[in-house]
Amino acid sequence: MNIWFFIIVILALAIVIGPITMLRPSPAQKRREQLRLHAANHGLRFSMRRLPALKTDVDQAELMPTYYLPPQTKPRAITEWILMRTSYVHEGNFYQEWDWQSEQRPIDTVINLLKEYLPKLPPSVPAITHDSLGTCVCWSEKEGVETLDLLIEMLNKLHQAADPQQI
Repeated sequence: MNIWFFIIVILALAIVIGPITMLRPSPAQKRREQLRLHAANHGLRFSMRRLPALKTDVDQAELMPTYYLPPQTKPRAITEWILMRTSYVHEGNFYQEWDWQSEQRPIDTVINLLKEYLPKLPPSVPAITHDSLGTCVCWSEKEGVETLDLLIEMLNKLHQAADPQQI
């Protein structure tokens, strides 16, 4: 047999198999998929969301993975609030490096829960919000299931405290 025959067969196989292997998810994509499935099994939903800019930001924020608990009933008048991690600790902040990015504030029960959970959150959590989507946490998904379980616990408690009539 001619050597060119084998070269053509190898090239043809590479042309067919190469794109197929590129379609397979990477290990990081598989890990994120497992985290999102775990969250969905606990009643959370997922979306990509752009965070509001901090007062000190000059660039627009990138899209961030956001896990949220949607309202169980059609929302009435919602108190929308945004709590974001800043790059500095300041006495004017709500808690250490966490500061409000909206004029509205949650009820005292929610504030107490936030003060309980904020010290436990990793740096990969830049924001917690409550709006028409429900109770949301933005998380870059750098940690594993243990952190996600903490976020699920926190979201459930915040969601219930924000509107106890929904649970």
